Amino acid sequence: MSVEENLKPSVILVSPSELEEEIKKIEEEIKSHEQLDVDLFKKIQEELNGINKAISWLRIAESQGIWKSKTCKHVINDSCNAWNISDPEKVGIPTDVISFNQDGTKRVVVSKFPGLCIACPLYEPKRS
Repeated sequence: MSVEENLKPSVILVSPSELEEEIKKIEEEIKSHEQLDVDLFKKIQEELNGINKAISWLRIAESQGIWKSKTCKHVINDSCNAWNISDPEKVGIPTDVISFNQDGTKRVVVSKFPGLCIACPLYEPKRS
């Protein structure tokens, strides 16, 4: 090949039907991506609804714990005397809600951590 032949523009003929087919393929691909986005959005929405429901139940439980912490006969000076928590970290109780008594016992300050009272089997209402 000569230099002149290399410099000539090469022309490729493409029919309109081939272009239309390519356009249709691209449109179908876009639609499939849109459907994936819709499906993903629905899945995320369902998960968020489940999380919101769980949060609602946690709020109910939290209010129950607060109520029990204020009405239980075992709570004296905001601390629960029914439980001696020897290793608070092990059971997931923050150390800043523990009061240390002179006899070495560790009590939970339920005014700061009413979560302990939510499902406490030792709950008894105060007697007037």
